[in-house]
Amino acid sequence: MRLCLFDGSNRTDLLPLVYTRPVAHLLVGGMTLASRWERLLHASVVSETETYLQPKTPSFDVAVLAGCLPSSALIDAVKQLKDGQKLLYNDTLIAFKGATSSTADALNSFEQITFSNPLTIIRYPWDLFSNNAKIICEDTSFFKDSHTNSLHTSNQQFGQHAVLVGANVTAHAAVFNTADGPIILDDGATIMEGALLRGPLYIGANAVIKMGAKVYGGTSLGKNTKVGGELNNVVFLGNSNKGHDGFLGNAVVGEWCNLGAATDASNLKNDYGEVRAWNYTQQKFIQTGLQFCGPIIGDHTKTAIHTALNTATVIGVGCNIFSTGFPRTFIPSFSRGGAQGISENILVKVLETASVVMARRGEELSTAAAQVLKNIFESTSNFR
Repeated sequence: MRLCLFDGSNRTDLLPLVYTRPVAHLLVGGMTLASRWERLLHASVVSETETYLQPKTPSFDVAVLAGCLPSSALIDAVKQLKDGQKLLYNDTLIAFKGATSSTADALNSFEQITFSNPLTIIRYPWDLFSNNAKIICEDTSFFKDSHTNSLHTSNQQFGQHAVLVGANVTAHAAVFNTADGPIILDDGATIMEGALLRGPLYIGANAVIKMGAKVYGGTSLGKNTKVGGELNNVVFLGNSNKGHDGFLGNAVVGEWCNLGAATDASNLKNDYGEVRAWNYTQQKFIQTGLQFCGPIIGDHTKTAIHTALNTATVIGVGCNIFSTGFPRTFIPSFSRGGAQGISENILVKVLETASVVMARRGEELSTAAAQVLKNIFESTSNFR
C-alpha cells in the first residue's frame, strides 16, 4: 500500500511549524506522524502539501489527514475503504480512496462514511505537547525489540516503567525516574552526569542532555537536539539547541534553532487564566483551552542570552530575538529585535547563518531548502 498523508484545509492552524515541512513530518511522541503510520500499516508513505515544499504529489492508493493519530478503529476504517468512498469525522474529511488529491472535484460525489469512534487530531501547535506524554507511552511498543533495558551501573533507575536504551548510548551518573512513564533513549544519545530525567520521555538519535539538566515528563527531543537547564513537556523537532540554564515548558521548538543562555519562557499567566495564542488562519489571538502554554518557535530562529519570552509567544521562521524586556507575543517570520522594537531580518544573513549552523551538524543548506526559506520570506511580508 502507498499511503498519502495530506495536510488538510486547516493546515495554517499549525503555522509557523509547517512553514518548512508537511504536517506529516511533525514529531510527536517517539517519531513523526508519517513514521507512525508507516510502521502501523507497513506502508510506503508520501505527503500532499504546499507546492513550494513539494511541487507534485506522488501517486498513492489511499489518503489520510496527516494530523490524525492512528487508532485501531481508524486503521480498520482506512483499510476497509473502497474506491469512491470518503471518511468524515465531525464533518472533516479524514480519509478517502480513489481520488488523486484531497482537493479533487471527484470527492464531491464520493460515498460518505461517518467515523464515530474517538479520534485525536493534531490541529494546533499546542496539540503536540498536550498529547505527547500519552503518545510516548504508546510508542514504547515500537522500541522494545530494538532497544535494551540496560544502563551503566553508575546511573540510578527507579520506577515500574522501562528505560529503553538504543545502540551506542552514553549515560553515566544520571537519575532515571520511570514511575510515571517510560524513558526511550534512541541510538547515539548522550546523557551527561547529574542529569535528572522523569518519564515519559523520548530522547532522539544523537541528542545530548547536558550536565545537571532537569527534564520532566512529556518531553520529546528530536535527533541531534542538545538541551540543558529545565524542560517540562516540550517537543523539539530536532537539530536545535537549548544548551544552558533557563526554563522552557509546554512548548514546541522547530529545527535549527538556538536558545541563548538563560533564555526563560513563561508558560502560565499571572492570573492563572486560559492562555491565548496567535493563530495564522484567523490572524488573531485565539483561546487555546490551556492553562499552561509556552512558546511556539519556527525553524532557524535564535534568541540572545537572557531573552525573556511571555506566555504562549509565537515566533516565526528565521527570527533573531534580543534586547531586554518581553517582546510582543506574536513575532512574524524573518523579524529581528525585541521589546524595544522589531524590524525585518535580512534574508541573505538568515541564509548565511543557516548554512553555517547546518554545516556544524554535517548537513548542507541545499538550493531547494534555501528556496523554501525565500518563499516563506516573500509570503510572510504582510505580517512584518
